[in-house]
Amino acid sequence: MDLYSPPGSIIFVNRNECEAIDGGFYVFATDDGDATYKRFRQDPDRLEPESTNREHKTIYPTNPLTIIGRVRHTLFTFPA
Repeated sequence: MDLYSPPGSIIFVNRNECEAIDGGFYVFATDDGDATYKRFRQDPDRLEPESTNREHKTIYPTNPLTIIGRVRHTLFTFPA
């Protein structure tokens, strides 16, 4: 997601927004108990990484998505 939130950024998540809207940025719970930050797309449902790293691939979920919340703001931080 470094195209929208560069490394070291702080993201602000609205945990009350848990219904996926096409094109929205969300934090999702993964099946293994971790979390991932991706853009949600429909038809078919998928989680797209907006990254300069081409090794990060689109995820096509096989289970229902668990949305932690919608990303509403990124605070860019700069190294000291």
